[in-house]
Amino acid sequence: MKKTIIFLTCILFLAGCAGKQRSIVYYTIDSYSMTPPDIVQPLAEEPLPYIVEVIDFSIAGPYNDTRIALRTDSNELEYYHYHQWAETPGNAVRYFVWKILHDARIFEVCQLRLTVTAPQFIVTGAINILERVDIEGEAGAHIDGVIDLVDVRGNRIILSHRFNTFSAFEVHTPMNVFAREINNIFINEIYTFMNKTIEYFITE
Repeated sequence: MKKTIIFLTCILFLAGCAGKQRSIVYYTIDSYSMTPPDIVQPLAEEPLPYIVEVIDFSIAGPYNDTRIALRTDSNELEYYHYHQWAETPGNAVRYFVWKILHDARIFEVCQLRLTVTAPQFIVTGAINILERVDIEGEAGAHIDGVIDLVDVRGNRIILSHRFNTFSAFEVHTPMNVFAREINNIFINEIYTFMNKTIEYFITE
């Protein structure tokens, strides 16, 4: 009887240990911070008199995943299991671009989805690389992509902002810092795109 009790106690103990599994932590591309970024504000004093819609961004296959990609060598990618994006990068990037354009009020109307009023211009783009890098002591956040402004009537790209940005940090930097660096890169590149757009229309 005593052996049975000891055996059952061990089984319950092991079951309890097995139950304490590591949970998945999710990260967002946009920041929770309510403080505006310390970067140059758009050049326009008044919204540009156009209706703009932000549509889907294409994401390169290896990065169109909720699992965060880790570059460990020149041609080698790994994926974190316990560190993941809160949503697929395609949805997150589109919403983030829209939110910044909308809040900055550089256009008279900036919509996320087609409404009754058809847009005159479309904002879209592509993300070729979205990863954490850890190669031989070099670590950081890396994004390669492009943001395009498309003239709907002419069905042509009238402005492209291409970027390939790497933000270095210490090798063992926490994942939340990595996500924050991704956020900062996107903010700066979107603001650069906005200023290029304003300059384009002002000098047109």
